[in-house]
Amino acid sequence: MTNPFDILPPNLFNLFSTQGIVSLQRHYMAILLRIYALAEFNRFGLTREVVVDEIVHYLKEANAEGEIAAEMAVQIAGEPDSVSITGQKSEQDYASYLIRRMAETGWIEREQHADYTETIILPDYAFALLEALRTIQEQKPREFTGQLYAAHQLITSATTHKDFSPAMAVTQTYENVRQVVRGLSELNQNIRRYVERATKQTDPSTGLRTSVATLLRLQFDDYTLTLGPAYHALKTSDHVSRYRRDIINQIQNWQLDGDWLSHTAEELAAQSRLSPAQAETEISHYLTFISNQLEGLDPLLADIDSRHAQYLRTSLRQVRYQLGSADGSFKDKLVSLAKELSALRSEGLTELPDGAPGLRQTPVRSPDARSFYTPPQRRAPFTPDDIVLPTLRPDDLLALRTLTMQDVTQAFSPDKVNRKVIGFFNGHKRLHLIEIPADVRDDLHWLTTIIAYAHHPEVSYGLEVVAGEAVRVGEYKVAPFELTRL
Repeated sequence: MTNPFDILPPNLFNLFSTQGIVSLQRHYMAILLRIYALAEFNRFGLTREVVVDEIVHYLKEANAEGEIAAEMAVQIAGEPDSVSITGQKSEQDYASYLIRRMAETGWIEREQHADYTETIILPDYAFALLEALRTIQEQKPREFTGQLYAAHQLITSATTHKDFSPAMAVTQTYENVRQVVRGLSELNQNIRRYVERATKQTDPSTGLRTSVATLLRLQFDDYTLTLGPAYHALKTSDHVSRYRRDIINQIQNWQLDGDWLSHTAEELAAQSRLSPAQAETEISHYLTFISNQLEGLDPLLADIDSRHAQYLRTSLRQVRYQLGSADGSFKDKLVSLAKELSALRSEGLTELPDGAPGLRQTPVRSPDARSFYTPPQRRAPFTPDDIVLPTLRPDDLLALRTLTMQDVTQAFSPDKVNRKVIGFFNGHKRLHLIEIPADVRDDLHWLTTIIAYAHHPEVSYGLEVVAGEAVRVGEYKVAPFELTRL
């Protein structure tokens, strides 16, 4: 079997072997896990601004600016200003340094687009390693393949067998769909890596020109054995269209059945430590997640098909190019041409025979009226068309609202809000509105987000309205309330 260290970048784990004044392994690990949490369900990579904001949030929360600055001073040792670097760099500078450090070691990849925007992408081995590290952190059992078929079987069994647990069917289907979407995002992002490897002119392992044998080995040994089976299964046995419609129809029927929701919530509350109200919210969240993720797979599947076809075209084009313009092939053509010309001369021919290809010459065009300077001509005035605002159908409006909510939840995730609020309690069980730090209390966006997420099942705090006079927040007055730690 292949040694994993023959596949991974040689300096991948140098990120954790810091030799500075302090040990930064825990900070690097925490930042990588946060980036992985953002990229897990992101289908097209993370923007640089989102990654920088997440790193800055961690640096402020963990008070790690001093340690990062100390390491930066060690990295530039010998410069006159290296000793006074602490306190002169902002959190954004530290975040940019950490992104460069993670890109150099191979944990992330930076993709620059035509408009000069930058996207942060996790390679396939980073997905696997960070998933294993997060599994160790969360102590969750390992998931296996075939999640979509298993989800379909769970939903079908829950409807046909009365003794089958509906709560278990929903929770297991949620986990299976979650793994399916994560796997498709990983597959979509990593086909791009093989396209880049096929278009490179030199072999990274040897530094020599990429040969036809290397391209064929990349196609039939590497790509076919790694991403090939996943794509083949996606288009055959694990095709989404085989199971998606049955699952979504049953999920929508359950969402409209109040008695079923109450019964399933009571069962989930009995199996866990949640209250019936929390269990019902959890079940609703699972059903919405399953329906939205399966409904929104078409753009992702289309992008996977496009990238897969792009890789096949690129690989075949490179093979044809190497066969037609390699050094050895060109020399062979010259030798063959010289032999044929010599044979023709031996036969006494001084000119090429009829039907032989002639020399390529660039045709010469005679000057015309437009070959010289042409004065500018007056154009008709530009008259823009009237802008007509179309009336959206209810289905289109619901789809736009769903996409907007996905963007909002990505910017303010429940985990991010929960970490910020828990840091305010400082060991206490209750926290009054006036005890919230002023910078957060006066920020109406953050305050409304904290209030809205107080009823989310993934946060560990609650909200209770108390008696008293209204508290002024900027230009508004807010009813007094207390945050309670659950």
